[in-house]
Amino acid sequence: GEGGTASSATISTEKAMTSAEAVAVAATTCSIAEHHALTTGGDSIVFIDDLNLHKSLWDVTTQYLVQVYGEDAVVTADLQGSGSSEMRGYFSGLIQRSARFNLKKGGGSVTLILLSTLPGDEEADGNNGEEEPTFDPSDFENMPEKIKARISMLVKAKVPLTPTNLKKIQIPLPSTSDAENAKRLALQHVEDLISMSDGQIWLDDALAKAGRSPPLDPSRSITRVGVGADTVSCRADAPALRSVVGSLRFEFQQAMDVMDTATASAIVGNQKQVQRRDAFLLAMHQESNERRKLSHECIALLAASRGHLDAVLAEGGLAGTDQGKEAIDGLIEFVESNASGVVTEIESTLDLSDDGKSQLEDAIASYFSKGN
Repeated sequence: GEGGTASSATISTEKAMTSAEAVAVAATTCSIAEHHALTTGGDSIVFIDDLNLHKSLWDVTTQYLVQVYGEDAVVTADLQGSGSSEMRGYFSGLIQRSARFNLKKGGGSVTLILLSTLPGDEEADGNNGEEEPTFDPSDFENMPEKIKARISMLVKAKVPLTPTNLKKIQIPLPSTSDAENAKRLALQHVEDLISMSDGQIWLDDALAKAGRSPPLDPSRSITRVGVGADTVSCRADAPALRSVVGSLRFEFQQAMDVMDTATASAIVGNQKQVQRRDAFLLAMHQESNERRKLSHECIALLAASRGHLDAVLAEGGLAGTDQGKEAIDGLIEFVESNASGVVTEIESTLDLSDDGKSQLEDAIASYFSKGN
């Protein structure tokens, strides 16, 4: 809050940790965060920067159990794609450390940010220009019922059962190779985590290589905070941001689908969607060391949604270019000077009134009308 101070504690080691050490350190860090929340009523956030080490400990201990009791008794359900209640219990011991505490206990909260990495997708991504194979529904006969139901839905929707399409929605390929089995088990592990969390941000290496910053995949990044019964008391974003983005996620994903699946002629026919995608990418682009205020996000996104960035794009000012960065920086500086009261309102209340939104739109239009 205003005039307040923030504190942080970092627990780290100079050498790489074993999986057992990582689990112990994560539990210790959560205990410190809980103590801070309960004794001060403050809010704590804990980053677990390599959750894969937790999975490694699970795998090692499972291997020992297999040696003693046999594969059929320990991992049959996992290999068949069924959910493992034991694995869910193992991870829930960490995930349930996040909480908003009752005021009678001191109040405060603990938020967990868990980072996990999937195995590489090199084999699936590289087709060397060759046409992708298309699977038949019968190829999935040995898969779990849940997978077969999803395949049936794809067939009814006339979606080709190609490796690329299946990869997008996390359906394992009908292969019995060790590599594919390992990947399927890894995806199952991530799906278990996703089902227990309040949402996920999915960062894609291919998008990073293409220059997107942050390389966020909108189709797989969602939040469950503020949905249903939580809508009144909880929300995952600031009201000001929600008031300017509207149907951003839907429109953005729609444009991405056009780029991913359409022919060159179809892309030309959908140029307006592609242009809106590029405008939002320009508005949201941030380098890894760049910090941006909430009011700055609102200004840039509002400019994109109203079409004011189209002229910048037409002149080559795409996301990641110096020209694009100069345009956004100049816009933010101008609006801060000419609508300072609205900027202050956003930063202090996290909200944006209708009148404030109108003032921002006028300031943005004024900036671009001057030929910027």
